[in-house]
Amino acid sequence: MNAKSVPGYLWAHRIAAGFILACLLLPLAIRAPYFIRVLTEVFFFAAMGCAWNIIGGFGKQTSWASASFLAVGGYTSILMYMRLGGISPWLTIFVGMALSVALAVIIGLPCFRFRGVFFAIATIACVTIVRQLLIYFRSFTGGTLGLALDVRFHDSFADMAFLNDEPYYYLTLVWMLFVVLVTRWVERSRLGYYLKAMSEDQDAAESLGIRSNRMKLKAFIISSVILSATGTLYTFKMAYTDPNLIASFDISVRIGITAILGGMGTIWGPVLGSFICIPMLEVSNYYLADFGGGGAGYALYGLLIVLVVLFRPEGMISLYYNWESRRRAARLAAGEAAGAAKGGEA
Repeated sequence: MNAKSVPGYLWAHRIAAGFILACLLLPLAIRAPYFIRVLTEVFFFAAMGCAWNIIGGFGKQTSWASASFLAVGGYTSILMYMRLGGISPWLTIFVGMALSVALAVIIGLPCFRFRGVFFAIATIACVTIVRQLLIYFRSFTGGTLGLALDVRFHDSFADMAFLNDEPYYYLTLVWMLFVVLVTRWVERSRLGYYLKAMSEDQDAAESLGIRSNRMKLKAFIISSVILSATGTLYTFKMAYTDPNLIASFDISVRIGITAILGGMGTIWGPVLGSFICIPMLEVSNYYLADFGGGGAGYALYGLLIVLVVLFRPEGMISLYYNWESRRRAARLAAGEAAGAAKGGEA
């Protein structure tokens, strides 16, 4: 893309460009640490939702094993940092990614023999097994007490340690945008077309020579690598990890729901879903903490899911797509009317 085409490209993608610019400038306008922490959490779940979307959105394979790969990345990096002389997480992140690839193959090869709800149930069993193993080997993983990094007294990019949340904010923002680009690449690649074809009719796709299990496994591996890297970033941001924080079935559900509410099979749907889910949980937990025994926030969360599934099964981002379709139709109709008027005058 040459320099002359940059303004045109930015105008064509003005909403995305405006969103990115706003995210870059927000910490300069709003200095509240709590606000920065919430947005950092939003970016984390947006990245994880995009990773889930590769297999769950494009391939329509509902996987609830996401927390397993988060745990592999997080635990690998923090264990190597604490027990091997402080190896930088920027190096150990790749070890976690490699281990996640192996785990994805171990899970994927038998589980992709199932379809539909049976595949989802199999992945639930997998995430439960990983969580129980982390609890059982407590002498190594810390068990239910987890593992904590030393208190931070200085900024260190090599150790992914910062005294305030702004560096984490920009780090997770860049990571989220990178994952969005990866998702876009997958969607426009041969793998993306194959996944969409299989999601429509797997038997028809296989009759055309598409090896469905291999394509699903490739998508699963890409998703697992992204989740593992996110697990490392999340663990070092929190400076702590335990099986309930990073390896629970609840985390897998929240990741999947982020993509489902925003819009499965879309590029920006999981990002929109994260901007809805995370602030809503924060607000509801704050204002409804003393109502209904502390479960009112999750009740509201569940109600939103039901409403979206009933009235917007394509996700909230379908509101934008519908508006864009109506706008284009109106412009086309106006152009045709102008052309007819000119023809009449002639």
